[in-house]
Amino acid sequence: MLDETDLALVDALQIGPRASWTKLATVLGLAPITLARRWQRLVDSGAAWVSVAHSNASARGAIIELTCAPGTEMAVATRLAKLPYVSTVGITTGEYQVYANIVAPTLAATTNVLLNGLPLPPHVTRMRSHVFGSLFGGMVWRLGVMNNSQTEKIREAIGPPPQEIRPFGALDRALFLALSRDGRRTYTDLAEELGTMPKAVQRRLNRLERNGDIAFRCDVARGLAGWHTMALLWLTVPDTDLRTVGRRMAGWPETRMCAAVASPTNLILIVNLRSFEHLEEVLIRIARAFPGVAVTERRLVLRQVKIYGRVVDEDGRCIEVIPADPWAAVPEAEVRREGH
Repeated sequence: MLDETDLALVDALQIGPRASWTKLATVLGLAPITLARRWQRLVDSGAAWVSVAHSNASARGAIIELTCAPGTEMAVATRLAKLPYVSTVGITTGEYQVYANIVAPTLAATTNVLLNGLPLPPHVTRMRSHVFGSLFGGMVWRLGVMNNSQTEKIREAIGPPPQEIRPFGALDRALFLALSRDGRRTYTDLAEELGTMPKAVQRRLNRLERNGDIAFRCDVARGLAGWHTMALLWLTVPDTDLRTVGRRMAGWPETRMCAAVASPTNLILIVNLRSFEHLEEVLIRIARAFPGVAVTERRLVLRQVKIYGRVVDEDGRCIEVIPADPWAAVPEAEVRREGH
């Protein structure tokens, strides 16, 4: 388990993933060099990391579920984890033993993956897919260790992003991929890789955040932070209430993903859990808060294999980086046509 200082540091970086150590030091009460060393130790051990993702507003893709021959679940999950447009993979209980999140910039790219881009082994006997449109929340999450006063101090120290916005372009995509391995890379380091100037990188990055195209996320080996398992819940919500219900559930501390999906059910909720009993608490909360909502399926996650671009071990520690690359899902002809 991580100690209280490490948990506070992770929580602070979940509020401001690229905040300077100097700014965080004023809130956490430790020297900047101490924070930097602690963070590097967490990164080196695979216990925590910062990456970049599409924001809730711009995220597109699908969730697939696979039925596998007995004993082949891990092999199937590992193969899926190698694909750049597969961001997250896990093994669950139930009829479908493997699930994966596909990330793509457009519905056409999502369609291309579902029809042409999944090299499934013969062990897979059945598949179903759920395209999602509205992502209500979960792309960025928090441990919730720090109090409201500390949270506000960090947000004040970071300051608001600039007001200028512009479209997401090819150079922005290059910056996104450069940040996928380490979301705290310096402007100078990024500029050297992209062949530009640090100030240009800073302006471009600020615009992407302001435009709502990207969001930085700080992840942690969840078992080390007390989150020992997860669950996938498929819900049926009255269409007139879908957005209201989705947004409220997205704000729950357990929520890792909450999205509207095109399937027999119309909402998926993926939650972190501290125990099996915690799942019961979540289900009771749903029943009491939303009497018109039905939980049609529930599955416990037995093992996470990949978490948004990080292949993880049984403890949830990062052991390999395979960055989530939405544009890898774009058909080659479209890449040539649009100059991706």
